[in-house]
Amino acid sequence: MNPILTLFGQIAALDDKALTDFSQIIRFDHFSKNTTLLEIGKKAKSMFYIHKGLARAYYYHDGKDVTDYFAIDGQFIGAVPSLFTGQPSHKGIHLIEASDIYHFDAAAFEACCAKHHSLEHATRIITSYALLDEQERIESLRFYSVKERYDLMEKKYPGITNRCPLHYIASYLGTTQVSISRIRAGVQ
Repeated sequence: MNPILTLFGQIAALDDKALTDFSQIIRFDHFSKNTTLLEIGKKAKSMFYIHKGLARAYYYHDGKDVTDYFAIDGQFIGAVPSLFTGQPSHKGIHLIEASDIYHFDAAAFEACCAKHHSLEHATRIITSYALLDEQERIESLRFYSVKERYDLMEKKYPGITNRCPLHYIASYLGTTQVSISRIRAGVQ
């Protein structure tokens, strides 16, 4: 079964019609490494589920490339502010690895949710989890050491340290590549 449908079905019971309608808007594609799923300055139109692979959301600040967050095997990624407001995104989405991705058009998904309360309910729960996750991220940046943030990242994105370039990890953690190398070497 489609992993997005499985995930939504685990969160809330979806009736057969909701599953059928939702499945009809979901697409699957394989994308090459370094593909840009969303360019900075473009309006987001889709949500992406990384079935297998690795992606990052990023932006530029003072001319520096800053990794905001990752999505790895079994995680969603999308420019939610742009999807919600209809404004151009100040973030881009870049594939770090060749990736198998399920994706769906946000407007078609909204129409599906309007027709199916069970789907809307599951979406609300997923959104609540995303808010909690973002709150944890904010708190980690404010209160945790780089080592503690590194450990949290490894839990949140299993295997990422072996799959992602060091400079993206350092950027995500708000530190330098030297600090990450010291953490990996056990020297802080």
